[in-house]
Amino acid sequence: MERKITWCAAIILPLLASCSSPLGIIKQSQDLSTTSNQTLDVARFDVAATSSQQEGAFHIVGSGETLKHVCDVYGLDFQKVAKINKIMPPFALKQGDTIFLPAQALLPENKICSPSGSPSEKSCIIKATRQTVADAILGKRDPRVPELKFPVVGGVLTSPFGYRWGRLHKGLDIAAPIGRPVLACADGRVIFTGSRKKFRRYGNTVLVDHGRGVYTYYAHLSGISVKKSQNVRKGQKIATIGNTGRSTGPHLHLEVRVTNSMYNPLAYFSPNEIAGTLMAKRFSDPPMGPVRAGWQIPDLLTASR
Repeated sequence: MERKITWCAAIILPLLASCSSPLGIIKQSQDLSTTSNQTLDVARFDVAATSSQQEGAFHIVGSGETLKHVCDVYGLDFQKVAKINKIMPPFALKQGDTIFLPAQALLPENKICSPSGSPSEKSCIIKATRQTVADAILGKRDPRVPELKFPVVGGVLTSPFGYRWGRLHKGLDIAAPIGRPVLACADGRVIFTGSRKKFRRYGNTVLVDHGRGVYTYYAHLSGISVKKSQNVRKGQKIATIGNTGRSTGPHLHLEVRVTNSMYNPLAYFSPNEIAGTLMAKRFSDPPMGPVRAGWQIPDLLTASR
């Protein structure tokens, strides 16, 4: 009898501990050494598909979003997306659901912007937006970005790069306790520290220039350990985890950009860097980028405090 009780406790207690975590039950990332960066393993996320591996991305459904809205945002064929995800009429979605967005469902772009201004400027903007999203789904990367170091030892991936709740999240969120070190992702030179009035949502930040138009941006920091114009080495402590700015909990918001295009930081971590990294239950592989940045580097450097 005592042996049975001990055996049951060994199974049940870890489950109870994970359920009591504010992140819910967490999972570990797979060993990516044998996985192509251009191909996403659909089966791993319990998302139905016509084959076990396809090119594409994942979308986390936000409050009030419909399948039609999601397909319109990404420029995808509604019927193909519904079929691959086995979403049946009336095509109902729940907040927090994960939808696989197959590259094969991308709609052809028929609108052409002519020099005369016809069709309308709005149509031209729609075309440009859908093209960057298409690039994201197809997983394009920029070779100028070096291999990056994961910036928070023991950090938990909580929010991916890509569309969430109908808006584009242009960074990667990594949760950790306040005060845990934030490390430089690569060699570079610090070109900004602190906060700016127009960028208060980011809280305390550090911007590192890696040359060739490549930058990494670290936000919501509690403390900053480096100064402007200081050279830093890959893996060097540059700050500590915080909860400053528009933040719902202690975490690092990390952005990777090449000039004014944003890329998914996950695309540049080596398999050894992220194998075994903890992920929140709802975290999924998102688009690899690029997508257009909402602000430019000079905006941050010259904005009023």
